[in-house]
Amino acid sequence: MALDRIQSAKLLRDVLAIAANVAPGAQAKVGVVSARDANARFAKGGITSAGDVNETTLTVGLAFGKRHASSTTNQLDARSLRDVVVRTREMAKLAPEDPEYMPPLGAQKYASAGAAYDPAIEKLDATALADAAQSALRAAKDASVDLAGYLQHRTEAWGLADSAGLSAYHLETPVEFTATARTPDGTGSGWGGAWTNRWRELDAGATSTVAIDKALKSRKARALAPGRYTVVLEPAAVANLISFLAWSLDARRADEGRSFFAKAGGGTKLGERLFGEHITFRSDPGRPEMPFTPFDEEGLPILPTTWIDRGQVAALEYSRYWAAKQSKTPTGRPEGYELLGGTESSAKLVSGVKRGVLITRFWYLRWLDPMTMTVTGLTRDGVFLIEGGEVTGPVNNFRFNESPINLLKNADGLASQVRVGNKRVPALRSHEFNLASVSNAV
Repeated sequence: MALDRIQSAKLLRDVLAIAANVAPGAQAKVGVVSARDANARFAKGGITSAGDVNETTLTVGLAFGKRHASSTTNQLDARSLRDVVVRTREMAKLAPEDPEYMPPLGAQKYASAGAAYDPAIEKLDATALADAAQSALRAAKDASVDLAGYLQHRTEAWGLADSAGLSAYHLETPVEFTATARTPDGTGSGWGGAWTNRWRELDAGATSTVAIDKALKSRKARALAPGRYTVVLEPAAVANLISFLAWSLDARRADEGRSFFAKAGGGTKLGERLFGEHITFRSDPGRPEMPFTPFDEEGLPILPTTWIDRGQVAALEYSRYWAAKQSKTPTGRPEGYELLGGTESSAKLVSGVKRGVLITRFWYLRWLDPMTMTVTGLTRDGVFLIEGGEVTGPVNNFRFNESPINLLKNADGLASQVRVGNKRVPALRSHEFNLASVSNAV
């Protein structure tokens, strides 16, 4: 089970006391992650596997000057705690000096992320998972479609402390459900997913119905030539691409000329206008629709930050080391991001397309060029032709070569936001999207 705040703090204090005793003069950082992870997989009309695991993992870091090391253990008896501290001490003494080492933070203040925790999830038993999976399987049986999926809920606590006075704790209960549907003839495929921190908000049957409907509608796809198309991307596809924008916000890579946000000739694109005023990209651990840990792995507070403000680059992410080197304020790296949405429905986005393509999601995304933020990947689980403002039928899958920068520059329509994993994004309409070649996969 996840440790509560008192249990977490006591364990961390005990380890710091051991460190002070066996490694006098060392700077110490200690972290503990404790979780209950319950999951079920289903396919071919039944549950194929299930698990319910409780585990606590402790990480100890010690530093002598700029020589530092860390060790991890899941053995929490008194002897094992002492052993892991001693092992870390010996490794730290042998380690080379790290010029980028940063000392312990000390005491910090954190914003509330209370919406991250649902006490009902801690009380769930295997029946809850089975009932949710069966609701999905019933929907598939009624539609004569094969359905496979994964359902997981976690109760997870993060605790941090250091020898300079840091004390941090966060408790969350993320829930994830994904399902893929296939038609018996093998020509149709569909997908649906749902993420929440509240068990009562999960509707596995409804999410599966989305996947089933996609599969039925994507049967016997007709051929469509590759090219540059107007596209309507559903939220999962948007989240897939926006992940690369989030990764690229790192200030160090920009300052060193290694990313899209590096300016030719030196400097960064901070302050430049890249998109229309309808594009805003931000993060906030306190958002009730998608809460996340309000501190990073070192305990640095994650504050609400707008990275792209109405089309303008407003902020970049600074680690503690790089912020100190550049005389900036460190931001840490958030777990979650959101692209603000608009007022149009997905149907309205489609109605504004003379000829284009509706895409459910992408997969197997890989970098082509970080300097232009160009990515390659494949469409999956439902690609449909749009003609005259209406979806007219399924078409083949594609490999795309495109940048989230171009996607957002060419976007002229945004729907309301939907949570996809650790992001909240809208469906959007964009133009000149490069569907570079045909993929024969279903």
